[in-house]
Amino acid sequence: MNEQIENYIYRKIKKEKINGQLYLMATPNIEHRDVQYNIANMFNEYFKQNNKRCRAIIDHEVYIDEDNFLEPAVKILCREKRTDDIPVIVIEVLSKSTRQRDINDKMEKYAQIGIKEYWIVTWETCSIDVYLLSENQQYKFHKSYVHYVSKEELRRLDEEDLKKIVKEFSPTSFPELIIKLEDVFDIFI
Repeated sequence: MNEQIENYIYRKIKKEKINGQLYLMATPNIEHRDVQYNIANMFNEYFKQNNKRCRAIIDHEVYIDEDNFLEPAVKILCREKRTDDIPVIVIEVLSKSTRQRDINDKMEKYAQIGIKEYWIVTWETCSIDVYLLSENQQYKFHKSYVHYVSKEELRRLDEEDLKKIVKEFSPTSFPELIIKLEDVFDIFI
């Protein structure tokens, strides 16, 4: 194969490099993609309506160093200057094949470069776990949000748990933005 074609194919393949090891990534399933697009659209609508110099970008590399580049499901990038390349928030939508890397290796790498918020979204359980970067550059669990899809799920909860149900929340980095869980997980309604 000629070198131009090989370079083109290499650039098009979905991949990550962690600690020098290259990982090829499968194409996400439709549920994963829908949740990913829903989240990105919520952020981008908010940024447009509020004239923020930010945007939600899907499947775009976060470069750390020559041995580490990651591809989150969504990254929230705000640019005051053209050189601002560290996302404010990184969102991973878990897949069976990447779950352990997302929860362990990638979380550590994102903390290392100072990304303020890290979200882990599990579409199978309609949940979002939010982690915030602490002063010692490690993520601390902040909150978990669960969207209850069926009436059967709700019937299993006692009165006390029903009172605790959260239907929407705001990212710490953008407190005016309301993330409605039913809009994130609308494919399951």
